[in-house]
Amino acid sequence: MRRVTMVVLTVVCATLLGVVTNVATGVLPDRWSPYLWIAWPLLALVATALTVVEVRRAREPGPVGGASAARARRVLLDRVRRYWITSVLDRSLHVEARLQLGITASADDRRYPWTLRASHRDGFTGVLDDRTSVAALFERLDRAMVILGAPGAGKTTTLLELTRELLDGAETDRDAPIPVVLNLSSWATRRQPLAQWLAEQLTERYGIPSAQAAAWVAAGEILPLLDGLDEVVETRRDECVAAIAAFHAQQPLTPIALCCRAAEYQRLRTSLSVYGTVTIEPLTRPQIERHLDRAGPALAGLRAVLAADEELWEFTGSPLLLSIMALAYADGPGPETGTGSRRDRLFARYAETMLRHRPHPGYRPEQATRYLSLLGDRMRARQQSIFVLDLVAPDWSPTWPRRNPDLYSRTAISIAVGLVVALCGAALAGRLGVAAGPVAAVLTALGLAFGEYDDLTLIARWGRRPEGRRSIRVNWLTDTAEEFLEILFKSAVGGSVVAGTLAVGAVFGLSGGWAGLLTGLAYWIGFALAALLAMSVGNTVAFHLYIVGPPGGAPRREVPSPALRQRLRFALRATPALGVIAGTLAGLLVAWPRNDADGFRYGLLVGTAAALYLLASVAVGPIVEQWLVRRRLAREDALPRPLRPFLDYAVQCLFLRDVGDGYIFVHRELLEFFADQVTAGKLRPRRPPHVDSVALKDG
Repeated sequence: MRRVTMVVLTVVCATLLGVVTNVATGVLPDRWSPYLWIAWPLLALVATALTVVEVRRAREPGPVGGASAARARRVLLDRVRRYWITSVLDRSLHVEARLQLGITASADDRRYPWTLRASHRDGFTGVLDDRTSVAALFERLDRAMVILGAPGAGKTTTLLELTRELLDGAETDRDAPIPVVLNLSSWATRRQPLAQWLAEQLTERYGIPSAQAAAWVAAGEILPLLDGLDEVVETRRDECVAAIAAFHAQQPLTPIALCCRAAEYQRLRTSLSVYGTVTIEPLTRPQIERHLDRAGPALAGLRAVLAADEELWEFTGSPLLLSIMALAYADGPGPETGTGSRRDRLFARYAETMLRHRPHPGYRPEQATRYLSLLGDRMRARQQSIFVLDLVAPDWSPTWPRRNPDLYSRTAISIAVGLVVALCGAALAGRLGVAAGPVAAVLTALGLAFGEYDDLTLIARWGRRPEGRRSIRVNWLTDTAEEFLEILFKSAVGGSVVAGTLAVGAVFGLSGGWAGLLTGLAYWIGFALAALLAMSVGNTVAFHLYIVGPPGGAPRREVPSPALRQRLRFALRATPALGVIAGTLAGLLVAWPRNDADGFRYGLLVGTAAALYLLASVAVGPIVEQWLVRRRLAREDALPRPLRPFLDYAVQCLFLRDVGDGYIFVHRELLEFFADQVTAGKLRPRRPPHVDSVALKDG
């Protein structure tokens, strides 16, 4: 019904717009001529109303349910399987090690060598044997459990095994909830109620429309499989547990499972008492010896190393480290690699072995190690588990101060806007119109400096909102009005806009044939209002896109990255409407006292300037900044350009995993190892050609 109403209003407004346009052109009796000026404000009012109606109609959510819901269900099931089963579980380090070493499973060989021990608050305890599936154990624990274990014990692998079995069931049973794997590390950024966070993650990570995602979560049709509770920042971990408990209390029939390291779970002030627990036991020496014997000659190198160094047995209790040791020592004992603890030396040997066995002509081993170390360091600093191309920001450069790319990109964009406006002014108003160019350049620079959400570091955080900034919901009219008043009264930008546009008014209104104080005032007020409107709309648009974030599953192009590509599309659609509104407003103020064609030319010039500002501030400026950052990082040899081929190479070397539109390290411990190379100062960036005496900072 609301959609029909919107369509009717659009038709009515379009009809009125045509009528008012005819009135504005003067098709009226001569005695009405003194009142023609009324048509211009009416025209602006109708144009504004039509724009608002169209924007509201475009934002109206589509229907949820029926065939569209069935299609969305199939899409989500397919993406969960592709992202986590095909790309991660089927290519886990345990599986890849067996494939690379040529280990074939025997008839009595389990898929994974570890033991699962389950317990429930009703007193049930049990051990998962070869004949019991993880899904059956999940059912026995009332479909709500926590998977615990030491680092590298196989928690995520067990969770994904459960995901595989639940996906198989959901694909045959349309009433079964949809299992969805999500990482909890991003929850702490905004600390939302879990239901709201789940809906937003479905949109951001899997590309599900927000209305459909919210409806599924509310109806209990999503089965959350939450990984990485231990990766939530420690000061927020108890809050995260409270949010999970509150969600489960509100929806007790919704199945749920999550993973956490056992030590971090024990340190929680409040545990999740309603859950059963599945603890992954460390591998015992008899289990390891049986595993080595079954592998035969494939693990001869590892057996030789263990025989030569008894202390290495302490690492074999972890399935992750056992797989890494199998790959690292595939060639048998060799010279010691790396420094530091024995664990660090093991990871260093693994990295050296994989890069030697899978060489790439474009990336030398020391380059690949440096790239992975910077990647791990930045992901750890931002508490990110999944890397996406939007994450590359100015602070990745070890030698370039963060504000420099902002300064360069904003200067270039401001000059470009000024040149275009000056050319348009020359074509529309002759030499006087050229004066609008420098003013437009200065106002663009001021607006970009005032802007809060064009920073690449903020854009990269996909929906991370500064505390207390404002409510999460965006109301276009209210927020635009708030930004308008904030710019005008609470910042130096407002005073600069007034002063700059006063200069334009003086040039246009008090020179040549356009003399008169009233006319100069009209030019000044028109330019000032248009500039303030453009800035306020630009800030509101940027904030809205910052809150929403790019959809999941977007093509992984380098520049512009997914978030900036979404901004560019939105800005290209919004600039014509802003240009029409701002130009009409400025043109009316000039045409009212003069009643001639100067108002049209001036409105066209001001509308062009406003549209260019919106395009520059929302999309083009950050895109130029991103290009400069990628170029600088490539010159420093901190990251390659393009980056995606290297990430795919790291996947082949079993350092990373491809997950949808992002990448994850094969394990958190490997991320920590590479990140430590930067923080410990073991790697230094290559000195750029133009840097001679500047001291380079590590990491």
